[in-house]
Amino acid sequence: MASVGDGKISLRKLEYPMCAVEALSRLEGLIASRNKQNLAMQIISEFIFLERTKDGDVRKMQTLGISQMNIYQEFQLILALIEYFSRPGRDATRNAIFLSLFGSHLTPQRSRLLSRLISTAVSGSVAPLLSSAGTWMQQVGCKTPPSLEVAQNIVSDFISFSRKTPEQLRHLPMVGPHFAANFMVAVADLYLNEKRGGVLIPPPDALLDAITEWTTENPLLCQAPQQPLVLPAGAIAMPFATPLAGLLRWVVLAPLVSNRQAYSNLHLSLLHTLLKTASNGESTISVHSQDLMQIVTSLQKYCARLAEAKVAPEEDAAYLKSMERFAQAVQIALASNCITNHIQLLCVLETLPPHALMKIVLAAHKKL
Repeated sequence: MASVGDGKISLRKLEYPMCAVEALSRLEGLIASRNKQNLAMQIISEFIFLERTKDGDVRKMQTLGISQMNIYQEFQLILALIEYFSRPGRDATRNAIFLSLFGSHLTPQRSRLLSRLISTAVSGSVAPLLSSAGTWMQQVGCKTPPSLEVAQNIVSDFISFSRKTPEQLRHLPMVGPHFAANFMVAVADLYLNEKRGGVLIPPPDALLDAITEWTTENPLLCQAPQQPLVLPAGAIAMPFATPLAGLLRWVVLAPLVSNRQAYSNLHLSLLHTLLKTASNGESTISVHSQDLMQIVTSLQKYCARLAEAKVAPEEDAAYLKSMERFAQAVQIALASNCITNHIQLLCVLETLPPHALMKIVLAAHKKL
């Protein structure tokens, strides 16, 4: 026990950010030892994030820790973390440190720091850190509040005040493909999603252009989350999600709120991605029928509004365009054997107002 106390005492003798830099170096050995996890969390809280609690309870430090860190110290920590994750080393160790620093239950300060850290890594094309951030997103869930906050902050930092896509964001898939794919999963959930506020809000133009460019130039980018994660021994990889379902929702529902050509381009690139997955004779990507049924729900609501306005869906250009894209996507996904539980989806699709192409797709696959 004396050595544990001595270790913390020696860290307390260092000024910030040197205590944080030294703490990061010591963490590698502590995290590798299962019986020292509690000490590792204490060191992270006290010497890296400068969090304090009256009783020193580690769990409280992680959730209620009161930080004494000022803005300048936050900046110093971000630089220290960028330098640490840029060093040569094992991916499993980097990922273990990142997951220990930023778990799934973040204090407001850690959440703010994480968003700034990742934005800095995007700006500086820091590939090792973006790789660890991609692993973190998958482990905590791409659609959980921490991941969505990171995605929203990237949009705010790089997109909101820009008419065209910044170069750093354009090159993101080349620097961090796994992070870029998981970012797409998260950001797709933020827009054209009636589960968020009950209205269809389109993504910013520059974001749409960036994602269209990414998927067009690299049709296999959507499959990046399927790559095995490099985790420390004993860690369990969480289920992955691909951006396909969310982006298909964008292109199908877009005609209801927008007439931008970029959606047509994105639609074509997603169809190309679906075709690519079946090019070797077996499906390598899956689209959950539950996600596609969310599109059906939005189309049903739109048709209900048309009925109130006494407009027949088959006479509404926006509905017809949406259904044409939906039918094409469903046909190729079914032919590529990408859709899970497709029988249930086919039954739900029949509840939509009739559309010629969708009728042909449903008839063809009901025979199989």
